[in-house]
Amino acid sequence: MRIYFRNSEDCFKFFEEARNSYNAKSWRELAVFIKTKRSVLDKYRYRILCLPEDKFYTLLDLIDKDKKEHFLEAIERRNENWGRVLGGINSYKINKESFDTFRKIANKGRNGKLKYNFDINMPLSEELCEFIGVVIGDGCVGKYGTGYSIIITGDKNLDKNYYYNNLKKICGTIFNINPAIYLREDCIQLKIYSKRLFELLTLRFNFPSGKKAHTIAIPSEIYKNIDFLKFTLRGMFNTDGGVGYDKRKIYKYPYIRVNYSSASSSLINQIHDILIYFNINHSIHQRERTQMIQINGNKNVRQFISQIGFSNERHTDKLKYLYQ
Repeated sequence: MRIYFRNSEDCFKFFEEARNSYNAKSWRELAVFIKTKRSVLDKYRYRILCLPEDKFYTLLDLIDKDKKEHFLEAIERRNENWGRVLGGINSYKINKESFDTFRKIANKGRNGKLKYNFDINMPLSEELCEFIGVVIGDGCVGKYGTGYSIIITGDKNLDKNYYYNNLKKICGTIFNINPAIYLREDCIQLKIYSKRLFELLTLRFNFPSGKKAHTIAIPSEIYKNIDFLKFTLRGMFNTDGGVGYDKRKIYKYPYIRVNYSSASSSLINQIHDILIYFNINHSIHQRERTQMIQINGNKNVRQFISQIGFSNERHTDKLKYLYQ
């Protein structure tokens, strides 16, 4: 029998847990442990081939007891010859996208070294999750011919300090990338041309390549991890959020509001659930093509700052009014 993971996230987690438990310094070392080639191990990791049952249990024995049950529930057992079909002509037609993705990954060494090389399965961190939030808010992930690009676009005046002092530093710290920043006539853009970063965003976090306005969502790996979820939300609000004051005479003092708008109903629903978890009162308003999350009043905004917060001066400067 062969083992088939129902989704790529559980498959990635399974191999990452096994590697960490075995204290393997490389994927090649783990491949040797289960008596296979590194290239074949990669096919198991990316679900191009099903994992033989004996190798699955060899790796499962390495993993902590409290996590074993999750992985046992995440799999299906298939006949011995089922997994091999993915390597053949018929399965190539059925699963062309996944197969092509793996082939490109496997051929990296043959086609030359990547300019930027890092482990796309790096552990979640505050910086990585904030970066993911920024890409959700103002990013665009694209592939054009043989080129791969990640472009983040903001306000040339209001976001300038955040791009130079925060985003650029984050990219250097976690990806060892020094991104190019351009001041355009009507915006500021941070650009990274990196196949490896494209893989991290699309393969691990399932970001769509190209237009994402109606389909973008917080990746499930992060959404299930409350310890890092708030940093992703912070990155989103840093770039695509807003802080404003209603100064109409009906209010004795300027009335503060924090908001976030999106055309993705899935994303709005996720934000709604997260704010409920952190006990942050808010409302949802329907616009013509988007929905807007709105956090109203000093008390609720203070709760948002305490639980989520901002790291973009564009917003923190406006919030100083709260503490005067």
